[in-house]
Parts: sequence; structure tokens; C-alpha cells
Amino acid sequence: MAFLDNSGDIILDAVLTDEGRRRLALGNGSFRISKFALADDEIDYSLYTAVTGSGYQDLRILQLPIFEAFTNNMSSVKSKLLTYADNTLFHLPVVKLNTMLGTSTVSDGVGPVGGYYLSADVTTTNHITGLVGGDPAQATSQGYRFVHPGAAPNQAGVIFDQGLDTADLALGYLYGQDQQQASMLETAYLVEVDNRLLSLTTPTDQTLASPQYIDDDSIATYYLSLGIGNQGAGSAYFAKQPGPGRGGSASPAYKITGAGGDARAENSMIGPTQVTGRLGTRLIFGLRSSLSVQTGGANSGIFPQLGGQQIVTLNGTNTNYHYINTVVRVTGFNTGYRVEVPLKIIKKMS
Repeated sequence: MAFLDNSGDIILDAVLTDEGRRRLALGNGSFRISKFALADDEIDYSLYTAVTGSGYQDLRILQLPIFEAFTNNMSSVKSKLLTYADNTLFHLPVVKLNTMLGTSTVSDGVGPVGGYYLSADVTTTNHITGLVGGDPAQATSQGYRFVHPGAAPNQAGVIFDQGLDTADLALGYLYGQDQQQASMLETAYLVEVDNRLLSLTTPTDQTLASPQYIDDDSIATYYLSLGIGNQGAGSAYFAKQPGPGRGGSASPAYKITGAGGDARAENSMIGPTQVTGRLGTRLIFGLRSSLSVQTGGANSGIFPQLGGQQIVTLNGTNTNYHYINTVVRVTGFNTGYRVEVPLKIIKKMS
């Protein structure tokens, strides 16, 4: 739902999603709204002007246009509002895509800026690696991931770091601090991908994961839980951390090295420096292209339906690819923090 006009009388526009209409259409009395979520997708808080006269600091925010209500669940409620009962909190946890462990993102204009190119099949991967001297690591360091069957785990995985990203706190672990901070440790995530295009795999042996459910828009939701206190149970997607029952079985580890004044957090996106911030959990999973993507062609299949054709330049060489734009969405189950990573699935044109 959405507020359509905030200049005078408040107008509330409420619509049901496709799933809501389906349940209502059953007509058996089972349709009940028992929970709801609020979001501020339209709000740009950088417009707040602290130096303006009293009562007008937020005027530009209040005058922002508001979206109409969407029936598509993937187009709304991306930035959910949260309620914290503890009013003494100075820092809130975040989840950040790790771009330091050989998984640099794309920065060129035609690519998924801040995301990855995903090679759909072996032919495309062989072409890409040939452009960088046969070294897949060179391609992954330039924003390419290989998501077809047979690709190495470290070439298909994505990594997310969670914690308190602040220089005000000395380096440490969330679970090793006071109860207030320990409550902000993220121990479960919801991962959403388009089931027509991609699936999730474990980061080590690349076993296909089972989605919790697939909605009417073909969006598959995976529930990945750490299960603290039971090492190894449901933790194949979480990085190793020191201490019994802490962390999971995935690599690279998410830990502090050294001791005392030499303590450092290596390759962590949390903390402005290596000696600040509080490390929470690290989520790691692999992506796998669907059979439709692997076999799709120029004139038939999924690419002409959902994508197009584009020239991509790598190491000075232009290549024509079929492409489909999509995203992977990661949401902290406990904290509600959400990250969306843009993806461009590419397949070399024959």
C-alpha cells in the first residue's frame, strides 16, 4: 500500500499482491491479515538539512513524491522499517557484499555496476578466461563469476560480511561482547533469486540448496541458518570462526588474527580499518545457472524472452553476448537488513 498525497488530506491506496488475491479468491474464510511490514523505499534521508531554521530540517523529505502501491511483491517493501526497543543503541548492524576476497565487482558503464557478470556455460567461461591469459582468478578479480556446473567453488561464490561497521568500537566479535551487542548478531538469512535463472549451492561441495518456497513470480526464497551451539548443523553457508559452536564450515574464515596490539581483521568489509568494528557472521553461497539459461539461444529459449544482446569489453576485446539482468537479494532474518546485488547473466553468441 502507499500514501498517494501528503500535501493535504491523507489518501491511502491499498492493494493486495498476487498471492493475497489468490488467497482471497479461495472464498473459504481462511484469508486473514495477521502480519504486516512497513517500508520507506521512496525516502532519501540525505535531504535532511540540519542547519536550516527550526521546523524545516525535514521539509524536503516530507515533500518527496510517493510511489503508488504495487501488486508485484518484488517491486515494493525493499527497505523495511524496523523497531528497536532498546533506545540506548548507538550503532546498528549492517550486511555488506565482500569485494576483497578475489570477488571485485563491476564498475564499467555497461555492466551490473556494483555487481557481477555471471558466465552461463562452459563455452562462455572458456572464452572469458582466454581473454585474461587463461587465469580464472584474473576474471573473477574483474567482476566475473562462473556459475555453470563444473565451475570451481571459489569462482561461483559470493560473500557477505555482517557486523557493526564503525570506527567508534575497537575490533572484536559481536558474540563476544555484551548482551546488547550479541543480540545484533545475524544467525540466519533469507536469500532470494529468480528461480527461472539461478539456484543456490553450498560454497564448498556445490550441493544444490532447496528453496523454502517459490512464489507466483518465480522468486525462490532460501532460508540459511547458522544454528549456533550446534557446530556443522545447517552452517555450511557460514564462515569458520573461532570457538566451539561459533561460525560454520565454510571458507574463507571470518576471524581476528594476532593478539593484543597486533590483532587484525583481514579481508573484512566490516570496520573502516583492520582494527575497528565488530565482526558478526559471514554468509557464503554459490550460484548455479538453470538449465534454461545453459541451453538458451538467440532465437528461442529464455534469453530473447527476458534479456537481449550486448557487447562487453574485457582486456580490450569486444564480445557479443546474450544477457539477462537480475539480482540476488540477501535479508538478515533477525535484523531485517537487506542487500541487493545486481547480476548480468551472459552467454557468448555463436
